[in-house]
Amino acid sequence: MTSTEPIVIVGAGLAGATAAQTLRAEGHDGPIVVIGDEPERPYWRPPLSKGLLAGFAQPEHIAVAAESSWAERHIELRTGIGVRELDPGTRTLDLDDGSRLRYHRLLLATGGRARRVPGMDGARTLRTQAEALALREELAGKPSLLVIGAGLIGLEVAATARSLGCEVTVLEMSGVPLARIAPPWLGGVYATLHRSNGVDLHLGVRLSEVTETADGVVATAEDGRSWSAEVAVAALGMVPETELAVRAGLAVQGGIVVDELCRTSAPGIFAAGDVTSQSHPLLGGRYRIEHYSNAMEQASAAARNLLGIETPYTPVPSSTSEQYGVQLAVCGWPAAADVFDERGHTLRGEPAELDFSALFWKGDRLVGAACVGRSEEFERLRGMIADQPSMDDVLASL
Repeated sequence: MTSTEPIVIVGAGLAGATAAQTLRAEGHDGPIVVIGDEPERPYWRPPLSKGLLAGFAQPEHIAVAAESSWAERHIELRTGIGVRELDPGTRTLDLDDGSRLRYHRLLLATGGRARRVPGMDGARTLRTQAEALALREELAGKPSLLVIGAGLIGLEVAATARSLGCEVTVLEMSGVPLARIAPPWLGGVYATLHRSNGVDLHLGVRLSEVTETADGVVATAEDGRSWSAEVAVAALGMVPETELAVRAGLAVQGGIVVDELCRTSAPGIFAAGDVTSQSHPLLGGRYRIEHYSNAMEQASAAARNLLGIETPYTPVPSSTSEQYGVQLAVCGWPAAADVFDERGHTLRGEPAELDFSALFWKGDRLVGAACVGRSEEFERLRGMIADQPSMDDVLASL
C-alpha cells in the first residue's frame, strides 16, 4: 500500500495505541484514526489491580502516551465511541454517533471485557480504569472484601487490598490458585503466600449466587456454605470482544482468527492483542494470549504487516505478577509438558524461599518456565522457548 492511504484501528487500548505509534515510526504518512469505546485515552491495564488500585498511581501515570503526543504524531484519537457495524466489502465502519468511516487497511484491537457469571450481580468487576477508580474509593474505607477467583487478577486485588488494611476472603473453584497458568505445586506456593499475609483463602468452592444485602454482599456456595463482605469483586477472566468481527463474517474461533502475519479471514483486515486466536508450531491448535507483552509485540508486527513489511509473529506467551513484593513470571506452555506436575520439570532454587525457577519439557525441548524472584533468568528462558535449543544446551546456559 502507499504511505498516504487511510488506516483505521478499532480499539484504543495498548494494542491499538502501539500499532498507531508503529505505523508512524515505520513511515506511514496517511491518516490514522484510532477508535475506542472507553472515554479515556489509551492506558496500561496492569496497574489497575496494583498501583492505581492502591493509590500509588493516578490516571495520568498509566496513560500510554501524553495527550499532546497524539496530535503531534497526527493520529486522530476518537474515544468514548463504539463501532456499530463493519462492512468488509465496502471497507466502511458505521459508528455509534451515526458517522461512517472508510479505510484502506483496518486493524481490530478490540480486546475483551470482564467475564460476568449469571447470579453474581452483587460483585464488581475490574477491567477498566473507571472500575479500578470506583473500587479504590471503596477500599479507602478499609471494608471487608470478597474476591471471587484466584487467578492473577484476583490474587493481585487480594494482595493490594491487604496492603490497604482490608480483611480479604478469596473463593476459588479450582483446588489451587493460578490453575490456568501454573502446575498445582506452584499454586500451592501462592496459597501459602496469601494465607501467610492474612487472606482467608477457600479452594474448591462452587458458587451458586452472589447477592447484595443491606450490609454488602453474600456469596452462597452450592453446598450451602456462605461468606459475607462489604464489597465483592469477581475476577473470572475476560471474554474477547469478537461481536463486531462475527457480524462482519470474519472467522472466529475463541477469538478473531489470524495467521502468522496477523491477517484475518477478510482482505485488508488485521487483528492484534487479547482478541486474537493464534497458532504456534510448538503447540498446534489455537489459543489466545491475555498479556500486555503480546498486545505490544503483536500490534507492532501487525502494523508492519499492514504496511507490507512482512513480519511473521510466532509468540511465546507470558504472564507476570507482583504480590506482596514477590515477582512471579510464567512463559510458554507449562501444561504442554510431558508431565505437568512435580515430576515434569527441572527445579532450580528453593520454592519455600520464594526464589526459584521451574523448567517444563516436552521430550528434550523446553516448552514452559515459571520463575519467582528471577526476572533475568525468566527473560533468557522465554527466549530459549522461542529458539528451541536442546535440554543439554538449555541447562548448560543457566
